[in-house]
Amino acid sequence: MTPSLLRIPSVLEEVAAACAFVADQAQAAGLDATACHHCYLATDEACTNIVEHGYGQSCPEGFIELICAVEGDQFIITIIDDSPAFDPLGVPDPDVKAPLAQREPGGWGIFFIKKLMDRVDYTHDGASNRLMMSKGISTHHNWGEPPAEARLQPIRLQELRPKTVLIAPSGKLDSVQSRELAVVFGQVFADGNRWLLLDLAEVDYISSAGFKTLVSAWQRARAAKGDLILVTLTGRVREVLEMIGLNLVFTIADSPEHALARLKK
Repeated sequence: MTPSLLRIPSVLEEVAAACAFVADQAQAAGLDATACHHCYLATDEACTNIVEHGYGQSCPEGFIELICAVEGDQFIITIIDDSPAFDPLGVPDPDVKAPLAQREPGGWGIFFIKKLMDRVDYTHDGASNRLMMSKGISTHHNWGEPPAEARLQPIRLQELRPKTVLIAPSGKLDSVQSRELAVVFGQVFADGNRWLLLDLAEVDYISSAGFKTLVSAWQRARAAKGDLILVTLTGRVREVLEMIGLNLVFTIADSPEHALARLKK
């Protein structure tokens, strides 16, 4: 496999294209759907960190360069940027067993990368940051098709009973879509709702930015003596939820009907 290269400006709106590029290259290299998803998520977290923390929010003058190659039985993703030198591997892992109130807000994205990829290395050559992530080419799981490029999807709202609303996003809860969801949460709380059922049946991907949005809404719901209940989790979403211990924090139901039954009790 000849190495493939993509260069994007350092803006959040371009990160999805970088992720789709890596997923396509991973599939071409022979990775199964689950491994392609892991590469997509790791790329999303790495590029989003570069945009938000390396360059300090969207910076069209900055760049992110991605190189995908195969070395032996390893699929290698190299991500290069010229923002200030920073070793993400020096960030301490979050305590996945600690209560949310005791957790630091950052570090989840890097934690995802280290958990999902087989090896992660960082170097700085005096001019550029280079993050190398490798994934073994083997088949372990297969959760459907590899992820495609994210597109902004409408978020459906349905009032179920007084102060209780169903919120149903779809597609990918990445850094861009999560901002849209945060706006919807704000609207729902402003309307006096405090019991929120988040139906994730049509969500096949969620990044650390998405989880931060959910945690913020959960905290606001609990402060109002309500709750945020996660409903109909897909396998990919559940995997990442369990990875950071949030399955022990959120109330989870198999369907909206089960969630409502729990509320009635």
